[in-house]
Amino acid sequence: MAKLQLAAVVLSLLAITSCVYATRINVRNQCSFAVTACDQGQGSGVTCYALQNGGQRQKDVGASWPGGLIWGFPSGSGDAGQGNAAKPQANLAEFTIGSNGQDYYDLSNVNAYNLPLMINPTNTNGDTRSGSHCGTLSCTINNLNSFCRAPNRLTGAPGNGCYNVDGPGNNPTAGTQAFKNACPNSYAYSKDDTRNPPVVYACKAGSDYEVVFCP
Repeated sequence: MAKLQLAAVVLSLLAITSCVYATRINVRNQCSFAVTACDQGQGSGVTCYALQNGGQRQKDVGASWPGGLIWGFPSGSGDAGQGNAAKPQANLAEFTIGSNGQDYYDLSNVNAYNLPLMINPTNTNGDTRSGSHCGTLSCTINNLNSFCRAPNRLTGAPGNGCYNVDGPGNNPTAGTQAFKNACPNSYAYSKDDTRNPPVVYACKAGSDYEVVFCP
């Protein structure tokens, strides 16, 4: 009986701990049009859902979400197939949740840009906000048709973005520099995380976040 009681106590403590450090991400659409929002964790499939203007959906990612991605595109379908096709045409909210007691997050234009996007910590689990520590990241490019010039190109449907033709390289190029000038705090090429000030932000594990389209 004593062993059973001890096991019950241990399981209860584990449950409490997992609740304390579980991360929630609230995805909101403030665009004047419907957006299909999608998310994907490392090694998992794509999940998509339609968000009308003012719509939101909460995602519980638990204590660990490595390689977490959130993106969207103009659509009210919620179709995962379209979402997967739109992924390389969209800018991304990227998360690594619960790594060595920290959450890491950034906005990426390495692939492309299609919608104004923001990551904002809503609960820092007792951490202090200061600069890139638990800070807010935002990227908005107005008039995408005017912005998207060669070598970059417009993608068309379903993502309706501007494709960063030179993005995957290790150094800034003519293509990546256009994105970097427009959104200096976003990740624009493969080695961009070595810059100072940093483009990858950190916050204490167990923090909560919101990802907002058209902030």
